[in-house]
Amino acid sequence: MTTPLLKVTKLSKQYLTGYKRFQPQYYDALMPVSFELERGETLAIVGEVGSGKSTLARLLVGAEQRTGGEIIFEGESLESHNLKQRCRLIRMIFQDPNTSLNPRLTIGDLLNEPLKFNSDLASDERNALVIDTLRKVGLLPEHAHFYPHMVSEGQKQRVAVARALMLNPKIIIADEALTALDLSVRSQIVNLLLKLQKELGLSYIFVSHNLNIVRHISDKVMVLQNGCMVEKAKTEDLFNSPQNEYTQRLIQEQTQMLQKR
Repeated sequence: MTTPLLKVTKLSKQYLTGYKRFQPQYYDALMPVSFELERGETLAIVGEVGSGKSTLARLLVGAEQRTGGEIIFEGESLESHNLKQRCRLIRMIFQDPNTSLNPRLTIGDLLNEPLKFNSDLASDERNALVIDTLRKVGLLPEHAHFYPHMVSEGQKQRVAVARALMLNPKIIIADEALTALDLSVRSQIVNLLLKLQKELGLSYIFVSHNLNIVRHISDKVMVLQNGCMVEKAKTEDLFNSPQNEYTQRLIQEQTQMLQKR
């Protein structure tokens, strides 16, 4: 039996909301969640706003401290890796490149930054890797000299994908990364992500409320509601025979929305 790339056991997150009669009061943003992710696999996490999707993504990438549970990467606790190692293993693509890309830096500098702080590569080696990664995501070497405001929304998201690739990660988390894009550009980015997955053997955790994209891109789906996992299944099994009432409603609403277009 092979060791999964990522194994998450009873991962949870509470936030302190205040005190009542001197007793601390907590909000459960994420109740204990367990799942596994294999090499080259895509897991989609779906649910409405406030379901805990983004909280889970932030815990996995290390942007938030967990309240409980374990994150095991290739058989070892992720906590056993130092911050530099952890940055290399799991990277994130954020929803809005307009806020996640520093407008004061050129695209080349944006891609160079993770290498400068998390690798021992010389300047010329870093620059060569920047150019190579730009080509991988369908951009030109000349784009290294552009600022984010000088390129289209679709190209900005390609830059965000390139930035996530810079440290050669094993897992990329896409947190609503396609939400702000129009239909044709969204399709191009989906195809790019699938191409990169095939070429580089990447695993994805795809956080989205768009079930149409989820069905197209994922192998497995996990459904969250109010911080609780209510259903988890292979993608086609979940869409063809959803077991939970909440999942059934989400699929029905998506179907009705598509029929109105």
